This record gives sequence, C-alpha cells and structure tokens, in this order.
Amino acid sequence: MSHQIPARTSSNGRVHQTVKVMGLLVLCLIYGEEPLASQQPGQIAVQVTGQGGEPVRAARVQILQRSVEGVTAADGRLVIPAIPPGTYPVRITALGYRDVTEQVSVAAGAMATLNVVLEVRPIELQGVQVHVLRPDLQHRTELEAERVMESNPRDAGDALRELPGVDAVRKGPVGLDPVVRGLRETEVGTYLDGARMFPAGPARMDSPLTHLDPTNIQHVEVVKGPYALTWGAGNLAAIRVETRGVPPQIPGAIHGRFLTGYDSNIGAQEYSGSVYGSDGPWAYWGSAVWRTGSDYQSGDDVTVPGDFESWEVRGKVGYRTSDASWLSISAGYQEQGPIDYPGRLLTADFFETVNLNGAWRLDRSEGLLRAMEISAYVNDVQHAMDNEGKPTREAVPTRTPPFALDVKVDASVQVTGGRVSATLLPTPDWTFEVGGDVYRATRDATRTIDRLDAGMKPPTFPLVDLMWPDATITDGGIWARAEHPFGGRFRLSGALRVDRVSADAGKTPSDFFLANTSGNLSASETNLNGALTLSANLSPNWNFSIGGGTVVRTADATERYSDRTPASKAQISAEFMGNPALDPERSSQVDLWLEARYPRLGFDANLFARRIDDYITMEATELPTRLPLSPPTVYRYVNGDAEFWGLETNLSFNLTGELTAGLGGEYLWGKDLALDEPALGVAPLRGDVSLRYSRAGGAYFIGGNLLAVGRQDRLATTRGEIEDTPGYSLLNIQVGFRPYPGFLVRVGVQNLGDTEYYNHLNAKNPFTGVPIPEPGRSIFLRTTYSF
Repeated sequence: MSHQIPARTSSNGRVHQTVKVMGLLVLCLIYGEEPLASQQPGQIAVQVTGQGGEPVRAARVQILQRSVEGVTAADGRLVIPAIPPGTYPVRITALGYRDVTEQVSVAAGAMATLNVVLEVRPIELQGVQVHVLRPDLQHRTELEAERVMESNPRDAGDALRELPGVDAVRKGPVGLDPVVRGLRETEVGTYLDGARMFPAGPARMDSPLTHLDPTNIQHVEVVKGPYALTWGAGNLAAIRVETRGVPPQIPGAIHGRFLTGYDSNIGAQEYSGSVYGSDGPWAYWGSAVWRTGSDYQSGDDVTVPGDFESWEVRGKVGYRTSDASWLSISAGYQEQGPIDYPGRLLTADFFETVNLNGAWRLDRSEGLLRAMEISAYVNDVQHAMDNEGKPTREAVPTRTPPFALDVKVDASVQVTGGRVSATLLPTPDWTFEVGGDVYRATRDATRTIDRLDAGMKPPTFPLVDLMWPDATITDGGIWARAEHPFGGRFRLSGALRVDRVSADAGKTPSDFFLANTSGNLSASETNLNGALTLSANLSPNWNFSIGGGTVVRTADATERYSDRTPASKAQISAEFMGNPALDPERSSQVDLWLEARYPRLGFDANLFARRIDDYITMEATELPTRLPLSPPTVYRYVNGDAEFWGLETNLSFNLTGELTAGLGGEYLWGKDLALDEPALGVAPLRGDVSLRYSRAGGAYFIGGNLLAVGRQDRLATTRGEIEDTPGYSLLNIQVGFRPYPGFLVRVGVQNLGDTEYYNHLNAKNPFTGVPIPEPGRSIFLRTTYSF
C-alpha cells in the first residue's frame, strides 16, 4: 500500500515567519542601545571554601541580575568574565552546604574578588532540584527541594508534571512517561547519570524514568527543544537525571537519611534508607528502597487496578586521583512486579534493571584545558508480561476464539555507551566544549499465545511472534559548542553535531512482515544538527533570550520493525506495522524567552514554534490482523509533517518574608499535516495558583495549590481520541514541621475535592474503550530523619 503525503505549501510557514520576527528582534537588541556596551567590562574571581578551609568543588555561582553562572573547579575557584560595571547579588550553592548570597561591586576593566565560606548542612541532601534550561542551557525555572518534596511524587515523571510545558502519560500505577511540549517517547532523550536510557517493554509500560525511585534523585534538568546537542543524539527535547552522590569535600562522620511514607488511596507504603560520607580521598553513597501499593479509587469510587511492588539498591564510590581529578563508579539494581494497570493489554510480571557507570573528571582553574570527562556505561533491563487478570485469560463462548488464552511476552534491552568531552578557555571571553558520544541499543521481544487449558486448539497455535527482532541501533556523534559574552550585556552560544546511525535486525522477521514492508532491514544515515542562541540583558532585572535549532531523530526499533503489535503512542489497542523505509524526522524550533528577576518578584514567559519534517506518524491500512481479538484495522508507521506552537508563563512573588505566591499557565497547539488533524496527545490549556507560608528558621510550613485544566476538544480522531476530555480542577494542600533536629514530618491531601477526572494523554481501557480515571482524594504521611 502506498502512502501519499500532501504537498507542502506556503500556508504551513509559521516557523519561517517566526524566524523573521526573531531576526528583527535580534537586530533591535544588538543595535538599539549602546550605553552599557561602551563601558569596559570587568571580571569576578570567586573562591569558595568550607568551614575547615577545604576548597568546595562544583559549587554553583549565579549572578542573580545577569544571565551568567558557572561552577567552581577542584580548587574552589571560578573566574566569571565580561561583567559590566555595577553591583550585583551573587548566590553560591553547593550540595551539602547552606546557600549564601553576597553583594559584589565590579569596576570597569577591573577584577572583583569574592571569598565565600560555606557552612555544612547535610540536611540539604533531602531535596531534589529540578531545572528547566533555556535554549542557551542556562538554568532558569527551578523547582527547589521544598516544591518537589511537597508534590509527593510517586516517580520521576510525576514530579516533572509540576513543570510548565511538561505532562506525563500514565503507563501504570507508578509509571508516568514524560511528554514535553507534545514530544514523547524516544523524541525525548532520557539520561540517567549521563547514560542513555530506553524501555524494555514494547508497549513502553516501563518508561525509562520508572527504573529509578524518586528518593534517589538529586538533580533533574529539562531542555524543551533541540538544544541538548552535547548530551546525546536525536534529542528533540531531553531530560537528564542525576542520582544522589557526595562531593569528596564533605567532612565529618557518616551521614544518612531514613524515610517512611504512606498514601491512603493506593495503600502505598514506602521505606528507604541511605548513608554517605568520605574518608581522605574516598567518598561513598549507598541507598535501599522498598515500596508497594494496591488498587486505587477514583473520585466517583471507581476501583482502578494498580497493584505494584518495587525494591531498589544503589551505590557510588568515588576516589580523588589528584587535586584536580576525580574517579567514580556507580551501580544500581531494581526489581519491580507484578504491576497491574487496566490501560494495557497485559500485566507486567516483572522488570529487572541493572545500571553500571564509570566516570573520570578533571577540573582546572587555569590554562587552556579547564575540564575533561570520560565516561562509560551499561544498562540492562529484562521484562516479562502475561495476561493474568485480563479478559483474554477467561473463556467467552461468543468470542473468537472462545477458549481462554495464555499470553506471554519476554522482552529485553541492553544499552552500552560512552562519552568524552573537554572544556577549553582560549581567551577570557570564549569558552569551547568539544567531544563525542556513542550508544548501542539492542532490543529483543518475543510474544507467545497458546490455549490456557488442555482442550483442542487451532493448528496455528501456539502463535509465536517477534515483537522486536533483536533490533540494534547504534549512534555515534561528535559535537562542538562555543559560548561568547560580548558588548557588556550579550551572550552568544552555538553548537554543531554530526551523527552516524546504523540500524539492523539480528533475527529474520516473519514472511508477512517481509512481504508487506519496503526498505532494507539494515540501514544507515548521517545526520547534521545545530543550534544558535542569543541572550541579552535589557536591564539589571530583565533578560531576553532568542534561540533556534534543528535536530534529527532516527526511527526507533518499534517504528522500524513492529510486526502487527500494539503501539504505545496511540490510545487504541490496534496492531501496528513497522516500516524499515522510514526517514528520520527533523525538528526545527525557535524560542523567545523573556524573564525578570527582582528581590520579591520573578517572571518568565516562553513562546516557541516547531516544525517536524518527515514526522513519524501512523495511518490505517487494509492489512489483516494477526491476533483473533484485535480491532479490525491495522496501522502502519509513515512519514509526514507536523507543526506545534505554544506559550508558557510563570509569575512568583514574595508577599512577605514568609509568604510566597505563584501563578502559572500554558497552552499547546499541534497539527499532524499528513493526516490533516490535530497532533496526537496534545495537553490542554492549564493554569496553576499556589500559596506557601514558611516559618522563619524552617520550623514548619503550610502550602497548597489549585490546578485548573481546560477541556480538550482538538482530537486525533483517527488514532483513538474519539471524545472530548472534560476539564477539571484539583486542590492540594500540605503541612510540614520539624519536631526535633533532623526530623521532618509532612502531611497532605491530594485532590482534596475528590474530583473524578481524566488526563487527556492517558490510554483507554483496551477491552472496554473507557477512559481510565486518575486517583481521587488521597491523604499521605511522610517522615524523614537525617543525620
């Protein structure tokens, strides 16, 4: 069957129009004013030490009224060039220390010196820091420790839902797969401690972030466009997660933390413990987590199956090989299962995940070479599914076939890779990063369908299918990035990346697959990617950024090699055919970012436009189904085009020294041009109002937020979005207090009004076609002890 893509016309030129507007804005910014540019800039030399005089490595230094930040080298030093004359607040943060904010005055052509002594604060290791990066990869939007802890996330995807422009698809009771501005699955590159992660399940019941308990996360960075070129290949957007670890300079005896938790609605229990410390050149961290849960109730008292159990152990060992270099080795093991969820055809019997990672890093404060890093990793996920508890495991006389079925799937993914990078500073106002990375992902899955009892069965039984034919994708790339402050108030950055990709099926697919697809099973391609951003300080308190980039994503194993297997993108349980002839999709995006920072007020507004050429979508075919219980229509992955645009805003203000408020909103629009209908899985209009009171000294806090989500009536009707998703509002509140030093108790209620609601992105029940509701009212309790 051939596929005809509608001709591209000039009416689809929103991105091109936006580029023209952005170019005019850049010219106005560069040539519109000169007073600041005419002054000779100065520099700031920062020295950060601990109370014992030890240098603090990797301390983050932010000039709060400028678009400038950096981290200290192994000797605790950092020199920030090209700072216009003036007085600035400088914030210094470091893991395990209390934050410090100091004022520094910079004279024209001179170097200002700032010496900072940080106080040890082990309790800081409780929190998770979540950052949204601007197109120039500067940290802007932040969810600091309190906000993430108060969101009571059950997994990392749950926590990321707090960010503007980010939603998540529920894959199970604790499996939420992030969606960034309408991008999902392998369009969003996912990294754990620098290692590329892929799911093991063909239906993606195991989002890569599912294989890490949220209590083990220290830091998350999100890039919402094609700007993470130095992280890895094919990142239309990207999420980078760092597990907890201890810098080598933390002194003292062993430190640790113990946490217990309970959620009433899902009957979830959680217990975790961790220890960390250092001795001379050695440092270590270790953690163990166990959690379990059961079915949950929706707002209308509908029981939703949601049994799960998970346990996890992780550890890191670091050794300071010299005053300027550091070697670390980390390992983790997680086991989940069984996991039940009605949005999937099968139940997850188990997941077994092994992560191994080694890295060596060099940091220097002088000379051309300022930093170098070499890393390698191995990730292995084994996954098994069956139809335990599903309707297919029961005999139904009026169904074809009428007897009960025994369905089993065995799947796995092995990912190996590495990265080499170097940071160069040839002049005070030019910074270069160069490097390369590679990964090799092998995915294999076999499905077996047989009669459950010993009765007569068709001669074709058992059915054995290759869901993934030992598919291997290898991607190696080299890249370079440069950053240059100029004119006293401008910062220009750009990156280029070249990737060489190869794909291959290690096993021979079925005769049906070979007869009904085109293209070679083995293929290779070379992809060129690039990004350019400019930021300008309009005043000491206002910053404007403009960025544009283009990146190429190769078709993944499911899109290439599926042989009439269910797809995880669509909200239907139909069968899908892979397409080895797929072209890689290219995303081109532009961003405008305006932000303001005042002592009591912060504001962000981000407008973006994106076009995806050769967008990998899906269309109906006339091919026969493979399974007797499947819907009659088989779909095929095809290339097309798509357009997206959106707006995200956020306003935060300090009403008093102890009372803060926030207001945010976002809107996303997307269209699949090949199918001439809205793009699949576009989140509806959303707004959020929050209020938080924190007693000085942190003795207690009380906070809450009201989330309002609009009705979604822009539907991808050919791919299962048949009915509008109603809007809803949720009220969440929480109280926390510290009864004794080191203890933190948090009590809260999520969905206080016990609202019955559905997330538009979630799948429907494949057997009934009914949307699956989210949890109703849930009361939770968390206790934490740190020492």
